[in-house]
Amino acid sequence: MDPFTVIVTALIAGAAAGGQDAASATVRDVYQAIRRRISRGGDDAEARAALEANEATPGSNVAALEAAVVRAGGAGDSELQALAAHLLNALPDSATDHAQRHIDLRQARVAVQSGDNNTQTNTFN
Repeated sequence: MDPFTVIVTALIAGAAAGGQDAASATVRDVYQAIRRRISRGGDDAEARAALEANEATPGSNVAALEAAVVRAGGAGDSELQALAAHLLNALPDSATDHAQRHIDLRQARVAVQSGDNNTQTNTFN
């Protein structure tokens, strides 16, 4: 997965897992660190609203999550990417697979690939 998709997937999967009693302390702590970074410590009201809506219904408004990640500079933030990767590694594959199904790539403007172990060939004219 590309770094942007990793972050959005981690937000959806982490929100879904965080509400469960079985979620480990690591999952909760890493999710909260990602949440603070995306919402800039709570200063970004739009990001905070998108995160809260995602926590209420994980994956319900992926566009709002994506916008929050963009505003936070997520695609270029190596620490945020590392936190997201750490969170996904701490979650069961089923949670990650479920989260990936919520990502909508219809508005993508560049070549995009979702999932793992894919092959992509781009031909430009």
